[in-house]
Amino acid sequence: MANLEDFGKETYFEDHGYTWDGRFDIYVNKDQWKIFGKDYIDDHSFDVLMVNLKEEPTPGHWKFYFNTESPLDIHTLGKHYAVSAGMKVK
Repeated sequence: MANLEDFGKETYFEDHGYTWDGRFDIYVNKDQWKIFGKDYIDDHSFDVLMVNLKEEPTPGHWKFYFNTESPLDIHTLGKHYAVSAGMKVK
């Protein structure tokens, strides 16, 4: 399995508006409403990641890119980032 740093993926994400959140091992872009898990980035080629990065964002709805995550984990991340973006969460 390749590591994030091996292919410059970490730098690429950071150069394109993504910030690292070490609490969850994710890269987040609040403007694009996208969250990428480190394992997902490590396990996928630049070609796959480029397709993901080019997908149009849906403001107000987070898009998650993970290999495997439980629905509870996704809900927790979505709730955390919705609150940090100033949205009300039901």
